[in-house]
Amino acid sequence: MTGKQVEEMKVEPDSRDVVVSIDQAKKEVEEDETRLIPEMKLPVTKDEVKRDFGVEQDEVESLRAKFGANIIKEEKRSKLWMLISQFTGTMPVMIMAAMILSGVLEDWIDFAIIGAMLIINAAIGFHHESAAANALEEVEDQLSANETVQVFRKIKGATLEVDAKVEDLVVGDLVYIRAGDVIPADGEWIFGDKLYVNEASLTGETRPRKVPGDDKRRDILKGSTLVQGEGFARITAVGENTIMGEASAAMNTGGKVSSPLEQAIQGVVNLLVGFTLVVVFFILIVQLAIRDASVRDTLLSVTGLVVASVPVALPLVVSVTLAIGATTLARKGAIISHLSAMQDLASMDVLCSDKTGTLTTAKMTINLAKIWVNEAMKRLSKDFRREDVVELAALCSTLENAKKNEIERSVFEALAEVKMTMSRIYDSYKCDGTKGDVYHGFNANVKRTFCTVTRNKDADAGLPEHLKITKGLLTKVLDCNDPDDTGDVKWTVLDYKNVGPHAKQVDEDFGKSGYKTLAVGVDMHNEGPDVKMMMAGILPIKDPPRESTMETIKNIRAALINVKMVTGDHENIARNLAKDIKLGQNFLVHEDLWPASAARNERVAKMDGIAQVTPKDKHEVVAILQDRGHVVGMCGDGVNDAPALSLANVGFAVPGATQAARNAADIVLTEGNDGKNEGLRVIYDAIVISREIFQRIQAYVLYRFASTVLIILFLAILTFVFSENFPTLYVILFAIINDVTVTPIASDHVVGTKGPSVLNMFTVLGLSCVLGSILGAQTILTYWGNPFNMPNQSAEEVSTYLQLSISSQFLIFICRTEKPFFMTVAPHWVLLVACVVAQLVVSIWCGFGVVVETSIPVDTIVYIWLYSFAGLLVSDFFKCEFYHLSDPVLYPNYYYSWMFTLCSKKATTDIEDMEEAWAVDFPERRTLTSAKRNLTGFYIQRGHVGNLTQKMKSRIRNSIRKNENVRMATMRAVSAMPYKTAERRDTMKLATL
Repeated sequence: MTGKQVEEMKVEPDSRDVVVSIDQAKKEVEEDETRLIPEMKLPVTKDEVKRDFGVEQDEVESLRAKFGANIIKEEKRSKLWMLISQFTGTMPVMIMAAMILSGVLEDWIDFAIIGAMLIINAAIGFHHESAAANALEEVEDQLSANETVQVFRKIKGATLEVDAKVEDLVVGDLVYIRAGDVIPADGEWIFGDKLYVNEASLTGETRPRKVPGDDKRRDILKGSTLVQGEGFARITAVGENTIMGEASAAMNTGGKVSSPLEQAIQGVVNLLVGFTLVVVFFILIVQLAIRDASVRDTLLSVTGLVVASVPVALPLVVSVTLAIGATTLARKGAIISHLSAMQDLASMDVLCSDKTGTLTTAKMTINLAKIWVNEAMKRLSKDFRREDVVELAALCSTLENAKKNEIERSVFEALAEVKMTMSRIYDSYKCDGTKGDVYHGFNANVKRTFCTVTRNKDADAGLPEHLKITKGLLTKVLDCNDPDDTGDVKWTVLDYKNVGPHAKQVDEDFGKSGYKTLAVGVDMHNEGPDVKMMMAGILPIKDPPRESTMETIKNIRAALINVKMVTGDHENIARNLAKDIKLGQNFLVHEDLWPASAARNERVAKMDGIAQVTPKDKHEVVAILQDRGHVVGMCGDGVNDAPALSLANVGFAVPGATQAARNAADIVLTEGNDGKNEGLRVIYDAIVISREIFQRIQAYVLYRFASTVLIILFLAILTFVFSENFPTLYVILFAIINDVTVTPIASDHVVGTKGPSVLNMFTVLGLSCVLGSILGAQTILTYWGNPFNMPNQSAEEVSTYLQLSISSQFLIFICRTEKPFFMTVAPHWVLLVACVVAQLVVSIWCGFGVVVETSIPVDTIVYIWLYSFAGLLVSDFFKCEFYHLSDPVLYPNYYYSWMFTLCSKKATTDIEDMEEAWAVDFPERRTLTSAKRNLTGFYIQRGHVGNLTQKMKSRIRNSIRKNENVRMATMRAVSAMPYKTAERRDTMKLATL
């Protein structure tokens, strides 16, 4: 598992306990002399490293058998405990209490039926929970499949590089690590750049530790993050034998942490259960103390009421829905690291997108024909060519990095093209540790690499004996004598006053043409350690946008999410790409972020993108947007992006991101199984899927709360007003059947909201009370008014039970959408069949007198179905009105527009009728809350334009086209505004108008 657990997350122990456990483990290791790293002669060249270190491929299995796999085992719920837990929740305990009470009162029929329903409920719950666990395990496997490490093993006498899973590492393996990697196992530094390792997750120390340090320590610990440097390391301990493994075994992990969504739902559940207990208390007082009713009947009645008030399948539906959503996202190429992130993803209204690899293909190529060469280099060496710039850049790169770094890869691909003609520099030099040569890798702080190389013995003696080479960001290659620069070697290029402005102009011109640039500098002098760097040239690198980027940005903006580009590239490059993908040209740069001010925050909110950013800038942009009330998504790939990814509501680790970035992110983006869903399209798919998931959860929560209000209202009025008890068996059957049969809603066909999805529990609770009250009144009317002319009390109770069951089952189809239930996508056939079959079974029970006390006529059953359907229509109408009153902009008055279409006196066939219809609305300038708002617009949206004259159709089309640009501009302005403000609502009205 990586940083953020996939599900069943455990409470993090107190940080002091973690440090104590780590320190204790380290002390035990130090006391164990067999575990100390022995003194050894370190290699001085890369060739020596690969020759003397690494394990034989044939010995891997025996080493794994001896030292174990590189896995720290986690406690998982067994299938047996999962089955037992189906009988330990609040609902099962309530059902068992009712069953025991029935047995004590010798009501054996109820006892048997309740027991059977308890077992059936447990079986269904076990099946769904097991399926959810399997789905989450699949997501975990996909997440861990992305955790690989470069390993060098000896195969048939040759040392070969392989990509191995982290869990497959063995003691003795030679690995190559770079900035951004999470150390995969305990090991020791062997060769390479100086490393700076952050061990905060292990020891609590936030300052990175240098390896090798002044104390000669070369050990690196599993779980720590490499923030700077790169090099070779040898694995010394794996899995539970590492310090992290021993500390994990010593620590006591806590219980499960609930997500904000689950906590909000649980809060309303507690409110309903609390209200139920208050009703139960008054029922006991009234029935036993005042009316002197039967203790047996009263206890059975209140037991049934308590059972019906507890949402039996709510935790199951939420967990299964999220698990199914997680697997769907994983197949689309978005691996979610913890399920609670889906709530923020559905609510996201601003996306700060990375450029490279997200908006672009990240398949970089160097344009050899456009390489710029400094004229001073030609004066120094008359035969200096543009190809020499490529060779110098390759000498300052490593083949180990080329596999995971696109810029390094493009350099070596360009080198391969150069070698097809003539190569004179690259093969003549090498970074030779025996001669004191060094290599300093790239990191986000210094933004360059630096190396020294020595001429080979068999090379042309006319070449300089030593070279000092750098490559990276132009400004850092020209001058890195900034006090804030943390690089070990610093310089200002020779003749900076002349070459600096010219090189910057060339760089700017490349940017305007859409090229990234890689500056190269070289010192050909041999006078000691002083650096006399000369600007050698600039490599133009093309990184084209993805074909789907422009369309995807359009779709994301249509979903009311504002897209902003956040890139470290030059402003001209960012603007050029933004022009190609129609993102916008309102760009800021690093300098615009500082100093902080209210005007600065306003500019950030309205910008289309920001260029030349540092990791600190990314963090600041996220903080500014969050302070303005936005739910922010942020893309990143490097170790220094981790703070911004952690701060963002939804952090996306783009393909190729470092392990540190993936650990900090909520969602890890991959290419996807189909190879097509890549870049920003994966994020858009994730947004759509998360909103659908949110819609399913909201539908069930609304359904279950409304059902609870219905049954509480009915039973309370029956007791207090009519002084009667409803059979407990019917109440329990109602609660179990109607709950279990709607669990397929976890995979229902739904349409997500057009804008960010926010589960407003006050709205849910309010609408639940409205729907529950309407259906409760209908059920009271059934029982009290006896509209079906039932001959006796038992028949009245059976008919009421049937009507109660059918009406409540119909309720799920109302709750699936904010629109009228017949104006949305059809439900999944499993959900439809489950609900219909369940109610047909209940109807058969009532028709034949099975399970229930007596039978009722078939024609009465048919009437009850029709009566319940009428209640469905009435409830659906009030649902739409409730949504419309809560937010007139987002939810139009669907029923009125639909009835207008159906009840029109005649088809609109000519221009006069159409103009008359428009005149109903616009002369009075009614607002969106008016009942007759833009009826003709709804008429057109519903597709009833077949009978219009050609002239009228043309007029409508022209009117729509004329206002489309204004509307889209207004919608973009809306997405930049803080969520749920008066300004945003007013602007949304203008956009709709």
